[in-house]
Amino acid sequence: MMQLLSAGGWAGARMTFMAGAVALLVAGCGQQAGDETVAADAPVPAAVAERQEGFKALGASFKLINDQLKTDAPDMAQIVPAAERMNVLASQIPTWFPAGTGPDDGVKTDALATVWTDPAGFSAAQARLAEATTRLQELAIAGDAAGLREHVKMVGASCGGCHDNFRVEQ
Repeated sequence: MMQLLSAGGWAGARMTFMAGAVALLVAGCGQQAGDETVAADAPVPAAVAERQEGFKALGASFKLINDQLKTDAPDMAQIVPAAERMNVLASQIPTWFPAGTGPDDGVKTDALATVWTDPAGFSAAQARLAEATTRLQELAIAGDAAGLREHVKMVGASCGGCHDNFRVEQ
């Protein structure tokens, strides 16, 4: 960086940075319109990172809800937004698994190939989770702590169903 600054000043460094950024942007556009496959130089790790972040957020929200439900006086002001977030994230799961982002494509991921080879099964599992999180959100909005305590078991079972069938054993 110091050589860049001394050779071309800030303007030269800025131009070098911009050229690098443009090159990365162009390299990231490895798909043609309508093409379902991901090119070898496409930013597949970005899709995997988005998927991982989504699941981390889903897990964090579920942990917050469970932790609150273990108390004598669960704080619905914390539970309601966490349940809403879970419901939104559960509905986004199908978008987190684009073609070309599985282990059969050479991508390092904890997702099993069955996500892509059994799309009907994966879709059904995701639908169960979405249904369970919709009910979780309804119970949270209603302030029904007792109902939530019972229903988190259903949500946990839905999560576990995907972990058992569509994720590498941890």
